[in-house]
Amino acid sequence: MKIFKMALFFLVLSFCLPSISEASGLLQARVDRASAGATIEIEEGVYEESIVLSKPITLKGKGEVVIRSCVEQPIITIEGKHVSLQNIKVEQCSDVKKSTAISVMGSNHNLQNLYIDTTQFGIKLDGAQNVMIQNSEITGRQNGNGIDLWESNNNTIRNMKISRVVDGIYLEQSHDNSLKGNSLSRSRYGMHLMYSNNNLLKENVSKGNMTGTMLMEAKGTSVLHNEFSDNKDNVNAQGLLMYYVTGTEIIGNQMTENRVGIYMENSQKNLLKSNKLTDNFIGIQFNKANENKVTLNTFVGNVNEAQAIESSKNGFIQNYWDASAKIDTRGKGTSAIAFTADPYFLTLTKDVPEYQLFFQAPGLTLLQKMLKSPESQLLKDPRPLMHPSVDVEKETSSSPVLWTISAIMVCLSLLLFIFGRKRI
Repeated sequence: MKIFKMALFFLVLSFCLPSISEASGLLQARVDRASAGATIEIEEGVYEESIVLSKPITLKGKGEVVIRSCVEQPIITIEGKHVSLQNIKVEQCSDVKKSTAISVMGSNHNLQNLYIDTTQFGIKLDGAQNVMIQNSEITGRQNGNGIDLWESNNNTIRNMKISRVVDGIYLEQSHDNSLKGNSLSRSRYGMHLMYSNNNLLKENVSKGNMTGTMLMEAKGTSVLHNEFSDNKDNVNAQGLLMYYVTGTEIIGNQMTENRVGIYMENSQKNLLKSNKLTDNFIGIQFNKANENKVTLNTFVGNVNEAQAIESSKNGFIQNYWDASAKIDTRGKGTSAIAFTADPYFLTLTKDVPEYQLFFQAPGLTLLQKMLKSPESQLLKDPRPLMHPSVDVEKETSSSPVLWTISAIMVCLSLLLFIFGRKRI
């Protein structure tokens, strides 16, 4: 009887082992058998393997499809041309640094409707061209970038939701790429461009990061109609950080509730136009930034509208500053009184950062008026606008609340007055 049970056990095992081996490489086997141009539909389930797609095929999930792996190599490697990857969840659980969920090389690939949960990097493009990545979500553990481009040009990344990574979208030596309609949060930089030229950043929302977006050693970038907000939980936080940037246009963006709305250093010949900077600690800050044009922007509700140090020949003209004095003597919509920002406080705190504790203290304000900075260091807008150049939302609910509180306080005061007189 005992011998019979053992024989039965080995018989069952002999049938199972081939099946297990086949299942572990099931997807790769189907890919290898498929002809160029084929569409492979993956049935719902969890697949524990890594695969390589190197010919023009479409790999498409049917239902809830999960491909998972904790090994060092990418879970999905895409090479060659015209590979399409759709409707798949990728779970990357490797603890090896710089490992990635999806690696992309080659050209003309299409990745869409993906959900990537990664402990390291989400998607890496290495020398990839004309790749479309869209309508997907990446969640990380702040160990690697969400989407990382290296020497990859003419790619489009749009409608992505990326959170809890190092940099949401990182570009290095990558040119002519389009980043549009993406949502980036809870990371170091929402978008980070290094040595990358002629890229388009449009209609993205970068919120709750250390810095909304950083441009470094970048030329010809177009930053259009983005929202950079709530980037303030770090002493070096900014909505938009520009370092050694030239020939870039910053147009129609909204910078709200950041530590610094726009910070520009060692940058020149850039255009900042029709942006809305509201409720930031510092609206705009220049450091060794020269020959930039700043026009038709709206500054409202910032603790400090503008600061500039060692910066000259910047064309600040016809911006709206809610802190400026406004008298329109010519009826042309601009004030006859120039707006001036003195860098005295910035100069003082540069050498002694602890002086920031005394920001807007009465004594420091008086000292600034007595010891004005040289005329050449002043940031001046000779013709500030009388009215905002862009719409500024006003709180509609606060007014009734304030009226109610005021009425209650008046009634209490009257009651105290009346009953107080009666006791006397």
